[in-house]
Amino acid sequence: MKKIFSFLSLWVFGLALFAENSPNISRVIEYRPAPGQHINRLFPTQDMSDTPENALKFANEKLVNNAGMVGLGSFGGYVTVGFDHPIVNLKGEYDFKVLGNAFANGAEPGIVMVCQDLNKNGIPDDDEPWYELAGSDYNHPETVKNYEITYYRPNPDGQKSAIRWTDNQGDEGEIKHLGAQGTMYPLWIAENTLTFKGTKLRNTVIDNGGMFSLPAFEWGYADNHGNSEPIEKNGFKIDWAVDADGNLADLAYIDFIKIHTAQLQQAGWLGETSTEVTGIVDLHPDAKLQSNAVHVTKTSDLEISIFAGHLTIKNIENIRSISVYSIQGSPLIFTENQNNTDVSALPNGIYLLKVTDKDNKTFVQKFIKK
Repeated sequence: MKKIFSFLSLWVFGLALFAENSPNISRVIEYRPAPGQHINRLFPTQDMSDTPENALKFANEKLVNNAGMVGLGSFGGYVTVGFDHPIVNLKGEYDFKVLGNAFANGAEPGIVMVCQDLNKNGIPDDDEPWYELAGSDYNHPETVKNYEITYYRPNPDGQKSAIRWTDNQGDEGEIKHLGAQGTMYPLWIAENTLTFKGTKLRNTVIDNGGMFSLPAFEWGYADNHGNSEPIEKNGFKIDWAVDADGNLADLAYIDFIKIHTAQLQQAGWLGETSTEVTGIVDLHPDAKLQSNAVHVTKTSDLEISIFAGHLTIKNIENIRSISVYSIQGSPLIFTENQNNTDVSALPNGIYLLKVTDKDNKTFVQKFIKK
């Protein structure tokens, strides 16, 4: 998606999330699986060359209110979902639970990513960062960050054949086709190649003389432990969110969740490891957001300059206050009754600027300190 917005808005202080909020997924925003043995079995009563619109409709029918299951295919395949309210970070507690179809020695783990709807337009835009929830293997030496893989559509299209792949580690291989499988490349996707990026976990499959085991990781991954296991096994804390450099993000809330298959492995006659998702449950849908962030009542182009470490507002008179926030909404600087503020102590990066005038009109804009 290429929808770039100039202005970012933040949440009202003490925003109340009412009890009627649904604890479950309210909509599937994007469904983009990697090749897999069950991917083109979505529409058993329809032509297998179905449309992206019907694939998304299918995913919504399955995941909204935890009504069914979607498969994500091999490494990187993902689903992105939203809710009818933000999920609040209750510090130190488990905030949501991901449902799958894992069982003992039948884990197909998925990485869980989270995102905030900073501009409140209802979709995760390209300039709204995703954060990984760092599970138990995040720092394992065999975990590969920024892994990238490309799958290639077979020729002729639709044949029951293996799917070739290459990656950014200099490796290549194929997702093997088994006799009972249908075509594995998602036929409703028009592109002849599919590229996915993300964290890849180490392979764990064990071959016990033709009987394959898929042991679970300790914690922090979707479709990793059974749904009836204790919350310590299949629960998630927003506290675990880290940015692209591995730094804790300290998010007060999230609006979107994305899950992608985290392993690139096959288990003989069982086929490729493919994360399945059957739902997500907010564990405290009636929680209240306690944040220093402020709701935007008006957005406008602010004419600003940064010189010698000072940020100056040029086109608004009678300024009551200037506030600078991190891109995650954490307060950093507050200045009253002047048109400039000292930002020399801030490292280079992207920030949110909030300006309030004497009439209590509020203006918020993103700016870059270089």
